[in-house]
Amino acid sequence: MSLLEVKGLNLRYGDKQVLYDVSFTLEEGEILCIVGESGSGKSSILYAINGLLPANSEVWGSIKFRGKELTQLSDRERRNIIGREIGMVFQEPSTYLDPLFTVGTQVEEAYTTHFPEDKNPREKALLAMKRAGIPKVEEKFNMYPHQLSGGLKQRVCIAISLVCEPSLLLADEPTTALDVSVQKRILSLFRDIRDTGKSVILVTHDFGVVAEVADKVVVLKDGRIIERGDVYDIFDNPREEYTKLLLSAI
Repeated sequence: MSLLEVKGLNLRYGDKQVLYDVSFTLEEGEILCIVGESGSGKSSILYAINGLLPANSEVWGSIKFRGKELTQLSDRERRNIIGREIGMVFQEPSTYLDPLFTVGTQVEEAYTTHFPEDKNPREKALLAMKRAGIPKVEEKFNMYPHQLSGGLKQRVCIAISLVCEPSLLLADEPTTALDVSVQKRILSLFRDIRDTGKSVILVTHDFGVVAEVADKVVVLKDGRIIERGDVYDIFDNPREEYTKLLLSAI
């Protein structure tokens, strides 16, 4: 059984359809990169998996996580999975982190939401921050988001997504607007997560990022998958002109 199986996924916002019969699978210990230009529907796939869709949306098709159909779960059942078994890293950490609370408190809260019986959430939060590559975690724990650089804020968001040790991490353009050295450290972190047997879906428009981390690649254009394969096939033998165009931009 695949960790995640998406089959015939369609999504419409109002009268505009943004995904058309999207299908793919993800195994444990894999990184799948979904690649495409802005507006191709990449992020919408992650939001559909997470159930973070606006009220005017309509989704049909199948999304199975460990054999469980996510589209048929109640809100309460989905909340038991999202955050605990499926983590999410958003594109812009400044809009995700609450400026009124220290970053350590926010990592703790992500943990206690799912494990309220644990009397020592600080230890779990500090461990997640260390795993996310945050230096001097005891010091950073008590800082507010505005006191951190963009790269550190993104790593706090990664710590929040990792603190419950989910099996699947969804990452929406997590290295956008970060400098190259910080980007490399975050991509290295995703490889480390994969090496522990966890899985990652990473949305990007950058084939340079794909080259760094991907095991499998899905190329999306106008809401449709036009090419898929392992990373070596896509780089060595791209079939579609659109894929070749994206590759030429590296």
